Parts: sequence; C-alpha cells; structure tokens
Amino acid sequence: MSLFLALTIAVAAPQNSPAALRVDPRLLAQAAEVWAIASGEENPIWPGWDVRETPLLFYYPGEQDVLVNHPAPPEGFERYRGAPELPGWEIWVREGETHFTLDGQNTSTTLGGVETLVVADPLSSLRSNILMWERGSASPAEKEDALGLAMLSTDPYGQMGMILHEAFHVQQAKWGLGKAGDESALLTYPCLSVTNNVGFALEARELTTALTATDEEEIWLAALRWLAIRSHRREELPTSSIAYEDGTEFNEGLATYVEWRLTHAIEGREPAPAMAWVRGFHGYDDMSFQRAELLESMRGFLTGERVVNDDPYGTAPVRFRLYWSGMAIGAMLDAIHPEWKERMMQSGTTLTGLVKEALLATPEDLELALEEVMAEPGCDQLVAAKTKLREEGERVAREKCEAILNGEGTLLLLDHSALTGMSAAFSFTPFGITRVDENRTIYEMVPIGVRIGQGNVVRQTRAVPLLHDAGASTACFRLDEEVTDEALAAAMGVERLTGEVLGEISFELPGVSIEVQEAVVRRAGGSIVIELR
Repeated sequence: MSLFLALTIAVAAPQNSPAALRVDPRLLAQAAEVWAIASGEENPIWPGWDVRETPLLFYYPGEQDVLVNHPAPPEGFERYRGAPELPGWEIWVREGETHFTLDGQNTSTTLGGVETLVVADPLSSLRSNILMWERGSASPAEKEDALGLAMLSTDPYGQMGMILHEAFHVQQAKWGLGKAGDESALLTYPCLSVTNNVGFALEARELTTALTATDEEEIWLAALRWLAIRSHRREELPTSSIAYEDGTEFNEGLATYVEWRLTHAIEGREPAPAMAWVRGFHGYDDMSFQRAELLESMRGFLTGERVVNDDPYGTAPVRFRLYWSGMAIGAMLDAIHPEWKERMMQSGTTLTGLVKEALLATPEDLELALEEVMAEPGCDQLVAAKTKLREEGERVAREKCEAILNGEGTLLLLDHSALTGMSAAFSFTPFGITRVDENRTIYEMVPIGVRIGQGNVVRQTRAVPLLHDAGASTACFRLDEEVTDEALAAAMGVERLTGEVLGEISFELPGVSIEVQEAVVRRAGGSIVIELR
C-alpha cells in the first residue's frame, strides 16, 4: 500500500520577502494561543515562567525553517512580513536547508547561541507516524482500519499542549540544569520486573482517584496509598533506576504536567479568530474532555494497556510512562502541597520527595496502606499478567537476537576486544533499547552510532537493530544487502582482503559508514569482521 499526501499553502507576501509559508501557518495561531496564557507575572501554569522569552522554530525538513521572536537569527534567515501577521511577533524564514533533517522533532535546540523551542510541521510528524505505522506488527487489514481521521489529522488541543510541553523544556534548562534522568541508566533498568510493573499499574489506580476525587479526605488517602505502593515498588530497584525515574519525572513529567495545567488555564477563554480555521477546534468552553484524555493516557501507559512504538517489553514503555506519572504526581501535589512549585527546581528535590513531605506518613501508615491495597480484588490477576509479560518479553528479546545473528543479509561485526580498557559508546534513542541479558543489549529504531576510543567510529546510515555484547566486546548488525569479497575490497580501496593490519581505514557499505584507526578486516563464515587493534 502506498500513501501520498500533499498540501500547498500559498500566502501573499510583498516583494523582498519569501513567497510563501510552507510550514502550516495554523501552527503560529496555536502557538499564539499558548503564549497568551503562559506569560506575564500571573502565569497560571507555572509562576515565574514567561514563555515570551522563548524563541520558536517551526520546520519542514529540507523545505523551510520559520523562526519566531529570535533575538539574533543566524545567517540565511530573511525577515518575513506576509500574512499571517501576529502583533508583537517577528518572523524570519530560511528556505531549503533546515536545522533538522529528521521528521517529527518536537524538542529544543541551541540556535544562534539561544535555546530555542522546535516544533515540526504537522505533515512532517504525520510522515514520521506513517513510517512507524508501516513498520508496525498489525495485519494489513488492521493497518488500513487505522487510517482514519484521528491518525491523519492533528488534534489542535494536543498540538497546543505539545508546544507548551516543549517550551517548558527550554525553561527547565534554565531553572533545573542537571536534574534530568541519565538515559544510560535504561541499560540496566529492570524493564520486565513483575514487582515493578505491578507496582506501576497499582500507582495508576491511586493517581486516577487523586485526580478525580472531589472529597479532600479521599484525595489524601489516595496519595498515601500511592506513596505506599511506590515505596514498596522501589525497594527492589537499583539506585540508578530510582534516580532515572526521578529525573525523567522532573524533565518529561513536569512538561506533561503543564499540558494538564493548560486545560485549566485556558478553560472559558475566548479564542483568537484564527483558531476558527483549525480543523477540530471547538473552543474552550469546557476542557474536561481534554483532561479525561490525559487521565486515560496516564492510566493506560502506567498499566501497560497502551504501548509506544509497538513495544511493550523494552525501554520505550519504561520511559514514556514517566511522562504520565510525573504529570499526575504534579496534579496531585496541587491538592496536597500547593507551594510545591516553589521547591521543585531546587537541587535534590523530587516529586516523590515532595509527596512524602506533604503527607508526613509514618512507616506504620505506609505498611497499613499497602496491606489494604494488596488485599483488594484484581492483584493476583495483575501479577499473573505481568509474569506473562516478562516471559513474552524474554522470548521476544531472544528472537530479536537470533534475527541479528542469523538473519538475511551480511552480518557486520565490530570486535574491540583487543582494545583493553576501552568501552563502546553508543548514540541511540531511549525509546529503542531491549536488554537481552546481563551482557547483551539491542539498540534499534534510529541509525545507531558506535565510538570506541579516538578515531574509531561506525555509523549506521539506515536504522537496523544492533546487538552489543559487552562481555565479548563486540557490536554487530546486518547490512541490507549481501556484500561480496570483491565489493568489500572495492569499498576499502584495496585489491583484495589480505588479513593484514591496516591503518586509517575509511569506507562505506550499504547502510553504514566506517572509520577506524587500525584494524584487520576479514571474512568469517560470510560475515564481515572488523577487528580493532
């Protein structure tokens, strides 16, 4: 099945300015709505945060960058004075080459020396989503059924929340530098732990109660039960995993929390006229539907009923559920510890710690609350479900490993066992890690880079799963095509493979570029082996 989507937006503009905005101008209207809320001394979302200090970069890869309110636009940007006009906003445009070449990068970046919010054009995000949809495990019929309006269009309320989410990251970098979780901790996080996964599912139940209850006593009881569950769950976690949870709840959880706060702050406001042209927008009279969606996402991702990247077993669900747990804990703190935001940006302060501070619960209080939780119906079924998840996850990890080692195409194996004392460093996405066992880890979803020591770099140019064996000091993955001895020698610029040590080798093969200082390159049973020396 192929899918072609095209959108052309022509916007009149005077001479001496770009002919058109090819980035969707409705993005500017949505950002302006958010900016009207999250600014000034009385910011109802987070006191002391003025989002007007944050420049914005909207982009469509390889087509156009649109830069808004940047104090010093880099070379190549031209001032834009066409429609739409937004009072007080300065808009700059750069054609062709864009700051980001990948689709769907909603993030922040340093541009012209200034930390800048980045938002991808909806078509760019759609293209990224469709690629993931194509690679998914669903049947062709299920994939076709999924191609409805919900997938092919952008939810305007979710888009505004996402813009605010990413803008808050820019502010966090100023307020809480160094508090984000260390993504390398995911390499040892017990993703398939039954106790841990059961605990998160039980936390979801209490957080839902705390965020929906209207009785103050019920909210405090739910908070106590939540703390009891979390304390018990974390007894088995390594210190690095606890620190990762706290750091990611700070970074991503609080950014998701501001989305929750936006639904309260914007409720009842009069929208700008431009919003009438945004598909699916129906005003701000009642935002309870959006809060219900956020709550359902929180519950689904913490229980594991919802998954991200079609992966219920690896690090993707671990990382993503912390967005939602952080959101919910922040919303719960609004009720039990109203001054919590004044403390949150201080070094060493965590969301869990602030709940402990508010409750002042004794060990006996927590023990009794945990006993009550575990005595409730459904706990045994939950343990059984998470035990089955662990068994399935272990099987899937073995199958992924087998596909890399014995699948189709030529295996490329990088052996750095001779470089004693040098470990391999990887560039990866935290949403694409599967731990096979104590020594072996699979990286996937994006092109992976491997660096060992000085000058030894292997970079995938296409995303294929890579297996790292820390015990054997090897990293391997399969090339898209079979590579003959002749093709390998030609790529290396030699007449033939001799098995001798070669210095300063630089060459490319299908799907990978290779630069090594000193190595033996040889064939072994159809595989290409690069032995670093």
